Amino acid sequence: MLFFITITHAQDNTLRADFRLRPPEMVVDGNEKLGPLKDILEIAVKKLGYKIKWRMTPFPRSLSDLRDGKIDILPRTVKTVKREKFVNYLGPIGYQDKTIYFLVKKGFEDMIQSYDDLKSLKIAVKRKTAYFKRFNEDDSLDKTASMDDDNMVKMFDRGRFDAMAILDVDALESALKKYKITDYTYAKYKYHQRNGNYYGMSKISKHHKLYEKLNEVLLNMVKSGEITQVYKLHGIKPPLQ
Repeated sequence: MLFFITITHAQDNTLRADFRLRPPEMVVDGNEKLGPLKDILEIAVKKLGYKIKWRMTPFPRSLSDLRDGKIDILPRTVKTVKREKFVNYLGPIGYQDKTIYFLVKKGFEDMIQSYDDLKSLKIAVKRKTAYFKRFNEDDSLDKTASMDDDNMVKMFDRGRFDAMAILDVDALESALKKYKITDYTYAKYKYHQRNGNYYGMSKISKHHKLYEKLNEVLLNMVKSGEITQVYKLHGIKPPLQ
């Protein structure tokens, strides 16, 4: 006699997302990951019957894994033409005035007064980070890539380069404080821009068909004011709408 056993596979309702230190929107307290970007995504996917499994990983690896479909979602993914080849953008949940600063040693703030002054300098950048179009694509500049803020500030303190390009001032100053580095200031030249605050979703994620519904949920949360309320609960100024 033959017996047929039917095995029902549970629905895979877990999305993989990466977390990184980006105060005040993503912070770590002991072993706990906190911040509005975490809460907003968890609320949004829960509305669709999903949950998030978070991983703490440096941004360059996260971006590579997003491209390869090893993770599903990456918060705070700046939109670029190059990334659009492998990223579906969720949002934006708001806009941020993201000025690019250049960190230099104290007393050297006059060293960079215009973009052209960058051409004679050795400049530290964070690997895989998008700053602004002209700077990103300018191969004539002497740019040295570092994995993260910690490595970059330690190299800066040792005089390995002349200036550092800075996208996230809070995260960078947190690293400077951690290593008790005080010999720094900001150059007079800075680049002003407004960026959309997006979550990046892998185009080859096994959950890629969820993209349109999840994007609709997030945009509805913007319209209803739910995004603003989450930021306020964290005591953080909401993004521009």
